[in-house]
Amino acid sequence: MITADMARANLGAIAAERGETLAGLSALLGKNAAYMQQFVHRGTPKWLDPDDRLALAKHLQVDERLLGARDPWTPGEG
Repeated sequence: MITADMARANLGAIAAERGETLAGLSALLGKNAAYMQQFVHRGTPKWLDPDDRLALAKHLQVDERLLGARDPWTPGEG
């Protein structure tokens, strides 16, 4: 399972790798320009809203779990 710190680091690295700015990703979500910067560098909020996380995963074309989504439940796991 990905920790909050790992999710923030992953998002920052993926954005940089793809030439995306954190301000641009904030705008994509309809948030203020500092929203993603605060998430990635300050840890606020601790976790992304699930709808925001899904939108970012789709835009960046990455597995949503890299951004902090839980692994899906499967039978036999309790």
